Amino acid sequence: MATIKDVSQRAHVSPATVSRVINGGNGVSDVTRAAVLAVIDELGYQPNAFARSLATNRSGGIGVVVSEVSSAVYGGILQGIESVTERHGMHLLVSSGHARAERERKAFEFLRQRRSDALILQLDGAQDAEVVAWSRLGVPLVVVGRRVEGLADRCVFLDNVAGGELATRHLLDRGHRRIAHIAGLPSIQDARDRFTGYLQALADHGVPFDASLVADGGFVEEGGQRAMRRLLEGGEPFTAVFAANDQSAAGAMRALRDAGLSVPDDVSVVGFDDTLLAHYMVPSLTTVRQPLREMGQAAATLALARLGIAAREEVNLRFEPVLVERESVAAPRAGHTPA
Repeated sequence: MATIKDVSQRAHVSPATVSRVINGGNGVSDVTRAAVLAVIDELGYQPNAFARSLATNRSGGIGVVVSEVSSAVYGGILQGIESVTERHGMHLLVSSGHARAERERKAFEFLRQRRSDALILQLDGAQDAEVVAWSRLGVPLVVVGRRVEGLADRCVFLDNVAGGELATRHLLDRGHRRIAHIAGLPSIQDARDRFTGYLQALADHGVPFDASLVADGGFVEEGGQRAMRRLLEGGEPFTAVFAANDQSAAGAMRALRDAGLSVPDDVSVVGFDDTLLAHYMVPSLTTVRQPLREMGQAAATLALARLGIAAREEVNLRFEPVLVERESVAAPRAGHTPA
């Protein structure tokens, strides 16, 4: 079985250099790194993970907390994180917080007790003060998808207010004035921010806010379907709806079809996130894109930089939303009675 000494002799470098390459350390040129990795591959050298952990005081694992592992949104963030960490030989340990403070707290402790070298946290339930307290427990942490007061230099987030405004303004620009909103969970800051953007866009266009045109969709398909049914049963006319995410938009479109209404001929629909679902809905969904993979990459780069494994790069912390126009929006028809 090959040893680190065998690798160093074949690559004509010191064992310390081989160790730095294996552990993702700095101070090794790209040429030397490539040569060492080629020899490692040639000899089939397998570093002893336990010995490596003792020598470096690191486990080689990055802990990640997300709301739901099954969600397309958090899956995109995880893909971005992994695309960075795997280049440095790091592995992910993932736990779900389910948007509840107690579950997030347990997930944080679980990953910390397993000696995660750093933590990347996507949190919806924990309060800012608690997250700041966690940052003082000795494990480097980065927050993704949220801005925490007191940790601004290690938070990667989307401007959700601008996203809600962008979605609503698109409908207003197409001539809609009776615009419903299917909101996300009120306990989640993203949902509150998107609703704030909706209100701002209406105010900027001089359109009065009508509370009867807002229904809670809970960020899920079934919730969006129920919310749309409530809006239709409420009897207040509307020609368009901005849903707080693509999943609730999908449920809303199903309810509209069930009611014999056409998208976008009768009701225009805009979603949020630009998940794969938006591409394959019929009609395809106009939505607001958040760059999930890029946000995950930025969060991972910050985490590794705090460990000294990767050089600290200029990392974008605040991401801007982008409107993606597809087929679910049209101008309201002249003389058409709104839904």
